Amino acid sequence: MTPVGQSQTIEAASALNWLVAAGADVLVTEAPRNWLLEPVARPVATPRPAVAAAVKPAIAAGAAGSLAEAAMDLVALTAAVAEFSHPLRRAGTVPQLWTRKADTPVAILCDQPERAGSDAATLRDRMLTAIGLAPADTAIGNLLPWPLTGSRAPRADEITSFAPFIARAIGLARPRLILAFGQHAAALSGEDRGIASLRGKWLAIGEIPMLATFHPRQLLNQPELKRLAWADLQAFATRITSL
Repeated sequence: MTPVGQSQTIEAASALNWLVAAGADVLVTEAPRNWLLEPVARPVATPRPAVAAAVKPAIAAGAAGSLAEAAMDLVALTAAVAEFSHPLRRAGTVPQLWTRKADTPVAILCDQPERAGSDAATLRDRMLTAIGLAPADTAIGNLLPWPLTGSRAPRADEITSFAPFIARAIGLARPRLILAFGQHAAALSGEDRGIASLRGKWLAIGEIPMLATFHPRQLLNQPELKRLAWADLQAFATRITSL
């Protein structure tokens, strides 16, 4: 025979299961409730509007887009960049958006111009020479047409502001192969992962194949990465032979 206490427990559990199956979801409250009424949907919270600071890059990008689209060649595009009002603009200094040989099938993408003769610029040219690319005959595109002061990295809003110009430059130059130095340049493919994940992988800007590798500045700070960068360069050199 089943003990009385155990029998009561089984009955209570059975009753509870029945209530759950019937749709009861709360305990009895002091106020009466009509359980046959349809539940009232809770209002959906309205997203808070973005702060004004987040709108500024979009406005700047719109102005840049109009200037970029109006440029019919790289010379006109460079002039349009020089006219674009931005805190990074250096009046009287030619913007370095797309430099060196513009009509080459191979282009190099960087985040910003390097000072001539700097360690980063020297290492970059040595990397290109090592895979048979004459630096003077290679197009170099910069996401920011003027170098930043100090050693800070570009901000997202700065890159967004000039994005229409570099996109237009690529469209006008029409390179057949792109080598991206660093995470900011690699992100032009739409990938937002770190350079450690993107390096050595074939990405694309539109239909243009692009290989990402470490930036020369990072290699100067982390020489142990040069082995991986060399493997990337060799993969890029192999692809060049198929052009």
